[in-house]
Amino acid sequence: MVGEVPAGGPRVATRSWSLVDRHPYLATTVLWSAWLGAALGVVVGGVRSGAIADPHRRWPHFGGSLWPLFSWDFGWYRGIAMAGYPHGHGGPEYAFFPLWPWILRASGSVPDWIAALAVVIVASAFAFAGVAAASPSGRGWRAAVVLACWPGSFMLLLAYPDVIALAAAAWAAAVALRGRPWLAGVLGAVAAVARPTGFLIAIALAFAARGSRAGRLFAIAGPVAGAAAVQIFFWIRSGDPRAFTHAQALPIWQRNGPGRLSKWPGHLAHAFEVHASLVAAAAIVAIVLVVLIARRFGRLYAAAAAYVFVVAGLLLGAQTPQTRIGSAIAAIVVPLLVVLWQLGPRYRPWALFATAVFAVSFFSATVTSLGRQALFAFPLYWAVADGPKRLRHPIVAAVALAANVAIALTIAKFAP
Repeated sequence: MVGEVPAGGPRVATRSWSLVDRHPYLATTVLWSAWLGAALGVVVGGVRSGAIADPHRRWPHFGGSLWPLFSWDFGWYRGIAMAGYPHGHGGPEYAFFPLWPWILRASGSVPDWIAALAVVIVASAFAFAGVAAASPSGRGWRAAVVLACWPGSFMLLLAYPDVIALAAAAWAAAVALRGRPWLAGVLGAVAAVARPTGFLIAIALAFAARGSRAGRLFAIAGPVAGAAAVQIFFWIRSGDPRAFTHAQALPIWQRNGPGRLSKWPGHLAHAFEVHASLVAAAAIVAIVLVVLIARRFGRLYAAAAAYVFVVAGLLLGAQTPQTRIGSAIAAIVVPLLVVLWQLGPRYRPWALFATAVFAVSFFSATVTSLGRQALFAFPLYWAVADGPKRLRHPIVAAVALAANVAIALTIAKFAP
């Protein structure tokens, strides 16, 4: 009969997708398990093959082949856990929020690196489940797929508090949408005590939380109170009411995100001086192509092409591989924010939250740390999962996974 589904592939595919939709948490758990195994496998394989190396022995080699997960800022958190924050004066330690040092200190007889690894593994499972549970589309497993593929998602396994902040914020969103604003406020407070940008979840909860008026107010107040409590603790401990901002401004961190905007033109000018004919020819070709695309396909496609050319110029202006990676991630985030804003009213509180996270991260920190900090803007995964179908093309996923592996292999070279 005409229109009858033939036996074979299409019917099996339909049934398989239906099975995933009926058991989203099982699908998310399987996906998280695969992601966890793959991420740990890349790190271990990179160390054993020499692709990830520490020739100068800069980092404590906790965990054998897993030592890259305990590099960079883990030493600061561990030092704070052991000695506490400086008393009576400021210092670089005040750039780090206290939840993670408290967890490390509470490990007791268990080595702190083992406790840290266990916490991040468990928290990553909650993060995947939370991102899926809070999805407005009802197909949260697709958002979990995006999180697994997202360039830099392996950084959720670093011995940092970032994964705790993501898990707490995502579940705050999930329970707030289910009419449990009091629990959302508590979870939001956990996110705020874990990471400086954690309090921003209050923005989304202010518009999306459901329940009584008192509950909604508590959902908003929880993250704000958590962030305020950290700043008060820092003030009492250091004697400096601006201990955190002063620590962030220290030269050791090079928190010059806005400065990058002024540096790019200079780098582009230098590239033009060195390769004047090549850059000029590329600019002319780009302009011609944009005009032709506008005439043939319309202004939207022309704007997209122009954006690609501008991004290529900014990447050319980036002077280090680390800055190039951060700039590329920023170039991915910006159009996804546009998609998120265009998905409709249900997504707008989350679009506002994700935009705030990106803006704060970009304008208060280095571009080179943007990949890790952008992980907290979890509605971006919904933009891919629920946005235009072309964003979920297998080729896009393959490129994202390849980028994830490539970034993982640079973990000992560039600060995440």
